[in-house]
Amino acid sequence: MLKKYRLAYSLAWQRELEYRSTFLMERVRSLTLLVSFYFLWTTLLAGRASFLQYSLSQILTYAFGMHLLRALVLSSRSWEVISEINSGRLSAYLLRPISHLGYWITQDLADKTMNLISAVLEILVLVTVLRAMLYLPHRLVTYLAFGLAILGAMTIYFLLSYLASAAGFWTSESGGPRFCFELFLEFTAGAFFPIDILPRTIQALFYALPSPYLVFFPLNVWLERLPPQAIVQGLAMQVVWVAALAWLVKVVWRRGLRLYGAEGG
Repeated sequence: MLKKYRLAYSLAWQRELEYRSTFLMERVRSLTLLVSFYFLWTTLLAGRASFLQYSLSQILTYAFGMHLLRALVLSSRSWEVISEINSGRLSAYLLRPISHLGYWITQDLADKTMNLISAVLEILVLVTVLRAMLYLPHRLVTYLAFGLAILGAMTIYFLLSYLASAAGFWTSESGGPRFCFELFLEFTAGAFFPIDILPRTIQALFYALPSPYLVFFPLNVWLERLPPQAIVQGLAMQVVWVAALAWLVKVVWRRGLRLYGAEGG
């Protein structure tokens, strides 16, 4: 069983290497954002010990962490599911002895692996060139909690992305709404700035969504800005969102397939 998914991962990795221009442009975009954030925060904290309770090393670590999590969490190939549905290519996958969800997990992992390697190298180069001082956790348990938070964030984002792509069952014009959805998700996830710099009412609104658990929560775990109780609560909320989204994906996918089958008939 696993052999099929390993093969799918290998093929996806090879495909990532083929589309070098697309990959390069995406990395240039991400790198431009990182450099912009670096100079923005260093300017805001020039001559100041802290900014909104973030020290210079913490805010720079947050900026570099955003770059890393964009590659590891906020990257996905499942947007291609839309074109599969609209073109009818989905039928070929449904006839294969492989789970469509499992197949796209392998595609996402290949994409994330490539982006992660590039992001780590970019961060190492920039930290060396800019001589940026980054924050490293003081407690070993923080590394474990951070790893669990990243795993939860990756799962939540994949389910959200897969769910958004399922809109292709109902409309062929789902590409635009999906782009807006991703932009909104990044904004509310804290992928542009820490959301705790916003008013408390807006923070509370954001925390009613799964998005803060994608970037803001894992990075605050790394920065050790959360007490143990808040970390446990955050990890528990990630589990709740994973369970809810997994159920929703299952329901939406089943209903979508009924529509897809009717059209194919």
